[in-house]
Formats: sequence, C-alpha cells, structure tokens
Amino acid sequence: MDLICDRLKNLREKHNFKQINVASCLGITQQNYSRYESGKREIPIRHLPALAKLYNVSVEYILGLSMTENDLTSLSNCVYNGKTLKDIIDDINSLSSENISSLLIYIEFLKFKQNSNKT
Repeated sequence: MDLICDRLKNLREKHNFKQINVASCLGITQQNYSRYESGKREIPIRHLPALAKLYNVSVEYILGLSMTENDLTSLSNCVYNGKTLKDIIDDINSLSSENISSLLIYIEFLKFKQNSNKT
C-alpha cells in the first residue's frame, strides 16, 4: 500500500496538481483523495484508469507491478528531497565501485530497519 500512496503523491506533485484537482477528475472530495495518498483508505480500482490517463502512466505502474518507458520517464522526474531520480542516479554513478557497494549495503539495512518498524 505504501508504494501506491507514494506513487500517487509523487505523480501528483510532478504534475504540479493539488489534491483538489485530482479529486475533481475522479469525482470525489479532496478529503477522500487525501485518504488514498496517506494510506488511510485503499484507492478503489475504478479510479485507476482515470489516474493512469491523467498521469500518462500504466495502471500497473501505479500499482507497482510494472515499469514501462513512460513509467520510467514519469518516475525519473519525481522529486525526492529536492532531487529528481535522475539526479540521484547521476550522484550514484559518480561514486567509486567501493562506495556503491557500501551504498547498496546501507540500502539493505534501511529496508530491514523500515520493515522492522512496521511489525
């Protein structure tokens, strides 16, 4: 569920939409849409095609099931802490192979830590 919430928020922010704009496209209130992005409610399947069309990505991308070329382009423009994914990849590519290995180990540690906090 977190992946879907994050993707919905990142896609909306990338397109400079407010929650009210997306909610209007779906024919729901901003409060209901906010619950989808925050993970308080699961997004109904009926809204997925409209969101995919709005953001020019696949439904599978929103659900975290695929990565098409459009999906990758859309994702690469999402901003995380002020940096696009492309910027982050460029930063990683500038590291030495030893530091990349350390980064991968640290990523695994963070994933473990995050999963431990959920239980």
